[in-house]
Amino acid sequence: MFPLAAAGLLMLGEVLTPTGLDKPTTTAPAALKALSIAAAHSSRLYASNLLVIFGLAALGVSFAAIATLTRNREATLGSAAAVIGGFAAFCGALANLLVGFNVAAAATAHTTATAAAQVLVSADTSAVSTMLLIGYLGGGLVAILLLGTALWRSRTVPRWLPVLFGFGLVVAAASRPGAVAIPLQLPFAAAMILLASRILRRRPGVR
Repeated sequence: MFPLAAAGLLMLGEVLTPTGLDKPTTTAPAALKALSIAAAHSSRLYASNLLVIFGLAALGVSFAAIATLTRNREATLGSAAAVIGGFAAFCGALANLLVGFNVAAAATAHTTATAAAQVLVSADTSAVSTMLLIGYLGGGLVAILLLGTALWRSRTVPRWLPVLFGFGLVVAAASRPGAVAIPLQLPFAAAMILLASRILRRRPGVR
């Protein structure tokens, strides 16, 4: 089930991400600091960001899966949320290439730290990077609001479950890397487990 995969992959990816390497670097000092951390944990950074990227891909599909729980007029709202949520997750996956893979590659490249930092700052402050972040954060919030509203009105799940889903996803996205992320990821994981069970029950032949 994609909701379960999304919750698990995103949590594991966030826990494995080295501290200080979960945000874009927009200044030279910040880039130099990120490069020094990445140089010591390059393999871990590659692995953690790969998990996050696959987790975001699963999250994009999860919006469509969760939208199947809506009904009647709210199904249209749920479909819109699924499209926007999928787009936001896609933007997030691309953005993570910038803050993860690019940093790891620059840290292990045979060049000076100053040159590598300039490349990172140029990439992270580019118009494309800004658009990806806006698409990820803005689109994600819109999708959460639309899907939460559709589920609330559909009454196919308990009223508190859409709230837990929206709140949990926002908190999980804002969590810091490392083991401290685990308690902040738990509300989202719980919501995805409950939603996955509801989706499974709606399948033909499943009781």
